[in-house]
Amino acid sequence: MSKEKDILIRIYVVYIIIVLFGAGILVKLFHVQFADGSALKSEANDLIYDMRTIEAPKGNIYASDEQKLALAISVPRYNIAIDPFCINQLLWDEQIDSLSIELSALFPEKSAEEWKTKLATKRRDSVQYVLIKNKVNYTDLQRVKQFPILRKGKYKGGLIVVPVNERVLPYKQLAKRTIGYVRVSEEDSNFVGLEGAYKDELQGRDGRMLMKKIAGNQWKPVQDEFSVDPINGHDVYTTIDINIQDVAESALRKQLELQQAARGCAVLMEVETGHIKAIANLERAGDSNYYEMYNMAVGRRSEPGSTFKLASLMVALDDEKVKITDSVRASGRYTYFKGTKYESVLRDSRREGYGKITIQRAFEVSSNVISQVIDDKYKKEAQSFIDGLKKIGLDKKLGVEISGERNPYIKEADQTDFSGITLPWMAIGYELEQTPLQTLTFYNAVANNGKMVKPQFVKEIRDGDRVVKKFGTQILNERICKPETLEDVQLMLKGVVENGTARNIRTRGFDIAGKTGTVQLIDDNGEYSDKHQASFCGYFPADAPKYSCIVLIQGPSKDIYGSVVSGSVFKEIADKVYSSTIEINQNRNRIASNSVRSPRSKYGAKSELMEVLKTLNVPVMDDANESDWVVTTSESEQVKIENRKVRAGTIPNVVGMGLIDALNLLENKGLHVRIVGSGTVRKQSISGGSPLVEGTTITIQLS
Repeated sequence: MSKEKDILIRIYVVYIIIVLFGAGILVKLFHVQFADGSALKSEANDLIYDMRTIEAPKGNIYASDEQKLALAISVPRYNIAIDPFCINQLLWDEQIDSLSIELSALFPEKSAEEWKTKLATKRRDSVQYVLIKNKVNYTDLQRVKQFPILRKGKYKGGLIVVPVNERVLPYKQLAKRTIGYVRVSEEDSNFVGLEGAYKDELQGRDGRMLMKKIAGNQWKPVQDEFSVDPINGHDVYTTIDINIQDVAESALRKQLELQQAARGCAVLMEVETGHIKAIANLERAGDSNYYEMYNMAVGRRSEPGSTFKLASLMVALDDEKVKITDSVRASGRYTYFKGTKYESVLRDSRREGYGKITIQRAFEVSSNVISQVIDDKYKKEAQSFIDGLKKIGLDKKLGVEISGERNPYIKEADQTDFSGITLPWMAIGYELEQTPLQTLTFYNAVANNGKMVKPQFVKEIRDGDRVVKKFGTQILNERICKPETLEDVQLMLKGVVENGTARNIRTRGFDIAGKTGTVQLIDDNGEYSDKHQASFCGYFPADAPKYSCIVLIQGPSKDIYGSVVSGSVFKEIADKVYSSTIEINQNRNRIASNSVRSPRSKYGAKSELMEVLKTLNVPVMDDANESDWVVTTSESEQVKIENRKVRAGTIPNVVGMGLIDALNLLENKGLHVRIVGSGTVRKQSISGGSPLVEGTTITIQLS
């Protein structure tokens, strides 16, 4: 074979290989284009585009009163970003300096030069999403929209605005721990208080927004027509009365500060329904101030001390082991296993004792002779005494919706740590543990004619005005004791305040029934320390109970006795609650029964108000033809609406408006709004009609 022919053959082989390879590429391209094309395009789009979740505004949590005061609300806020890559070069060159100056003035964490450098760098790197600020309020958003470049809008100015919601507690620390929070992360999730218990109802339904993945692993909203709006969550209406809550928390805080105590709680319950009207939990922090840090009433278990003597005597009376008229010798010193290495001594606060007294009197003065009474009657049948406590229901959790409730701790007679002195110590509230709310529920049952009801924090869940779910009273124990036993213990509880250890909290106008308690606290080593817990638990008015209440304070430094430390707080709460809710409400009911008027409404936006009144078929006299904002007057047969003029260059008058209308009006005027309270605006720090200076902070007080 000639050399030329050999070369030619090689060329043909290479040519054929190239042709076959090219043909293979064409076949593959054809297959990709027509067979796999749709799937691959979809997969590519999935990597670039995504329907991202837009969090729904959570429902609000309201207090129980008719004013619809919000304890927790969702306020609209906005995340602001810029797409510097889409901005025209000429516009960029002309206005980037001015934009940087405006950004620095509003968001001073960066200087104008730093803002310019950041934006220019991102633009050079083709970054399409540069975060400016999270959770900006409406006023600042409106200012940003007028900034150089950004005033051109989304497509020419690169302005990106993503609505978000911020959870606000209008009353700050008030009932903060009971209101609670929800925090979810990859490492841990916390569902605290009512926010946690009703997270599904409050959450609502999230929306969806089509977003494009851009440089820096950021996501940019695109094509609004693909978005699905979120649906607001349902509102939770609690049993909390904000006025009573304020009274309870103020009284507790004052006593904690006076005593320099470690912590304390106060809970007020409506006797018949179990509705919790107030619950305050305060603990001293490192700065020596008191904050709502832990729901002590629900979750902190401790030895109750002398308040448990009520349960001990209830069991003995029900078993007909004793009568309250039986005589006992209260020597002041009660010794068990005398002369042995197990010797244990209990003493009365009055060292010399009380002499020969009745069991009723022993209870009134809180003599520890009751330990001897129980030990004498149940020494050979200790489990019978424990079964009596279980019959009442003192060994079970209450099952409240708020997380963190601990099981009561009551020993069984066959436990290895149930010793010869356990029974007498249990009789006076040691060697067993309960939470404050569990103790209160027992006392509330005594006030409620023997019927134990579950403590209740929520009355109903609503979607607007539509009731989604209503919560009725739940009975835990239909009858905790015999009727005659109930009469005896009610008499003893009343005697404690009339002529016993709680004489100092007697009031004028109504009677209180209850029991004091003082107990030594256990330290970290499991030994009894020199710190004490002082408590008072009871109900009022004694003869027709409306409310029950417990006040418990740990670590007081000046006084240790329940009557002084906790009883004084109980008295202050009872005095204010009785005068403001019982007598006044009776008068209000009498007045209301004699008058019928059209419904009252808050002042606000005319269009929304007219729509509501039309839906309710309420006759309207419309004298408001010059303004979008109106004031209302409830007349006998109609609601009259009149103009509320909002003049340019002046502070709007928002008194009488609801929170949302007031916020929109004030923030739209360029004002920063500070919110105090909830409900209807009653005061504003700058009077309506005053000269307007944009950026000024105005405080509105709601109630």
